[in-house]
Amino acid sequence: MRNRKGFTLIELMIVIAIIGILAAIAIPNFRKAREQAREKACYANMRVILGAVEMYNMDNTSMMTALADGDATTTAGKLVSGKYLKSPVNRPETGCSYSGQSIDGTGLIVCDFHGTIEGSGE
Repeated sequence: MRNRKGFTLIELMIVIAIIGILAAIAIPNFRKAREQAREKACYANMRVILGAVEMYNMDNTSMMTALADGDATTTAGKLVSGKYLKSPVNRPETGCSYSGQSIDGTGLIVCDFHGTIEGSGE
């Protein structure tokens, strides 16, 4: 018999099956981690916006009582033009939109997708 080098069909099928099983385990965990990262980024954005609104209200006599999405995310917005935000807020890919009461009333910033930081808007 000749010396044959290489893998048999069974060995290749076992390796491919193992790779498939590992991929089936890893892909859902990867998606979950990405969604959690987007959610944390959204919450961080809400905290930054709330801090900027608080600074704006301390410096100005006319208080910002309601936050529209354009106030915080456009370069013409009050928070960016007043140097309370260094740059417009970068939203996660989920399409977050920030609005709601900023200081008076409940004092919450609400994301249309994730709710409030406390999770009461979900």
